[in-house]
Amino acid sequence: MKKIVMFMIAAFMTFLLIACSDSQTHDGEAKTPSASGAQKGRDYQSVVEDFEERGFTNISLVALDDLITGWLTKDGEVENVSVDGDENYSADKWYSNDVEVIITYHTFSEESDLEEDEESKESISEKAEDKAVESILTIETCADLEKLLSTEGEINDFYSTFAEQYKGSTIVFDGCITYITNHGDYDTRYDILMSGGNYVDDEIVNPGPIFKFEDVNTYGMGIEDLYLPDYISVGSNVHVTAEVEYFSENEGVFYLNPVKVESR
Repeated sequence: MKKIVMFMIAAFMTFLLIACSDSQTHDGEAKTPSASGAQKGRDYQSVVEDFEERGFTNISLVALDDLITGWLTKDGEVENVSVDGDENYSADKWYSNDVEVIITYHTFSEESDLEEDEESKESISEKAEDKAVESILTIETCADLEKLLSTEGEINDFYSTFAEQYKGSTIVFDGCITYITNHGDYDTRYDILMSGGNYVDDEIVNPGPIFKFEDVNTYGMGIEDLYLPDYISVGSNVHVTAEVEYFSENEGVFYLNPVKVESR
């Protein structure tokens, strides 16, 4: 009987030790996703998202400008990942969340891009070039876009009409950024609101709908840096190239898919 009691006490103490160990917090720490070997060959943006989800805050990118054709190795394919200098890190290992994570990936060299651009230009007929230009809508070439940007009110039937008629089309306009926030818990994905025209102040509402980029990163906006440049900020006037998605009457928001955002 005494042995049974002692065994039960020992088991209970072991349970308490395990429970205490599991309940320890890891404030200021982040746990690695899949081991380093599992990252090779993945798209680097997906790897960035994985590390962000785990809480890592100091992520750097290194581009290997070594691609020529992209047949065997895809553009953006990861070569290796290091965490705090370790290229052979293990999965589910705790680190300080601000240790440097370096993601090295393959891409085309600028020289290769230039050569491909020249070949493409030679092979494209004048008719195809004219068609490409026509597919990009500006206020000079599309009266409906000019009307969209000059219509008063956050909600208007014309916004839905325009979105349905030109869904998937690329539009170009001068606008301004009115609001930015991180998308969910991501450090490098954002929700951005914009209006047409120049920024005045936070009390003035410009004509046209409220445009929104949802869950976008810098690469989706044609920006090479991992983090937002200074001109992507509230109050900045920007030149926007984006694809038409849809207008949400419930939210009063016109959704766009970014192609490129430039300072102006």
